[in-house]
Amino acid sequence: MSLILWCITLAGIMTLFVRGYTTTSPDGRIAVILTDAEKDMVLGEMRGMLQAVADIARALAREEHAAVAAAAKTVGSVAVQNDPPALMAKLPLEFKLSGMAMHESFDRIEAAARAGKQVREIMALLGDHLSLCTGCHANYRFAPR
Repeated sequence: MSLILWCITLAGIMTLFVRGYTTTSPDGRIAVILTDAEKDMVLGEMRGMLQAVADIARALAREEHAAVAAAAKTVGSVAVQNDPPALMAKLPLEFKLSGMAMHESFDRIEAAARAGKQVREIMALLGDHLSLCTGCHANYRFAPR
């Protein structure tokens, strides 16, 4: 009996990890159900990434590679170290994977800037990065709890 209960619990946890705490939105997107505080945290992180994109674009226009690298670093992979596990459990797997791809994309932009790559090459990375943004926004939204 204990083994059966353990398997059911494990299956529930795995389902939550993959599916997250979601429902279908009236507009067809996946609605991730978060508390107001969790939603504010995620939206704050998104605003930080959007600010970094703006800072990167301005720095690229001035061909200031150090400024590009600095802006990208603030929202690269190091930015996810303090994400609350309870929040991460509510996010569907594809959302989590997309989020990690976003942060890794900033890492690639930082590395390209530090390596002194041409502005055109870094702009191409930034364009690819923005495709990740629009893809996520096209597929997900946040719903009140």
